[in-house]
Amino acid sequence: MTIDTSHRTARMFRAVRLAMLGLVSVAIAHDAIFTAQYGFGAAFARAMQDGGHDGYWPVFSMVAVVAATVLGLRAAVRIGRLSVVDRSTRLVTAEPGSCQRGYRRELIGLWPPLLALVTVAFTVQENVEHLAGHGHVIGLGALTGPEYPLALPVLALVTLAAASVGALVRWRITVLTARLAGRPPVVRRRRLGARRPSPRWTDVAAIRAHAWFLVRLDAGRAPPLAA
Repeated sequence: MTIDTSHRTARMFRAVRLAMLGLVSVAIAHDAIFTAQYGFGAAFARAMQDGGHDGYWPVFSMVAVVAATVLGLRAAVRIGRLSVVDRSTRLVTAEPGSCQRGYRRELIGLWPPLLALVTVAFTVQENVEHLAGHGHVIGLGALTGPEYPLALPVLALVTLAAASVGALVRWRITVLTARLAGRPPVVRRRRLGARRPSPRWTDVAAIRAHAWFLVRLDAGRAPPLAA
């Protein structure tokens, strides 16, 4: 199945995928920052409660899990379909050097915007929480203040990990699509099972063969010499 799309629609889908990846990264980075600051167990739970996360965080986490599931299934289905077509056409694989360069290009193109998106989202999230729970905002203190001194390093590491996975998916799809570009489509013919002909065709074939022997002009050899 081939789907035609415009450049504008493709860019919109790309932005939606980036937003969903950013949503997953915000959820992971938020828990990672609190874990790095307060550790596990009771201290972590108390910090989450004091920050006003009890009201919405379970729902937010569930939305992030759904987004991660959708992204993973979509990537798996698309790569699986392209891989099946690639194997059926027996195409030559790309050179290792070009593959590595392509992956680095995808990673460099994905990580900066993802880091910026997740950083802004985390900053806004923490300011809204402080405004709702304490009546004031902390501004950029969400990134450099005493409450979250490890926010920026954790955000960078989490988004780098997420961008690495996302770039790997993009790179694989790009490689498979480039292999299949400009090649004739694979025509799948239905295989006919082995079937015995009907007995009625035996008589018809005998009649046709006898008639052919009678009416043909050349019998295939000359008469015997004695005749």
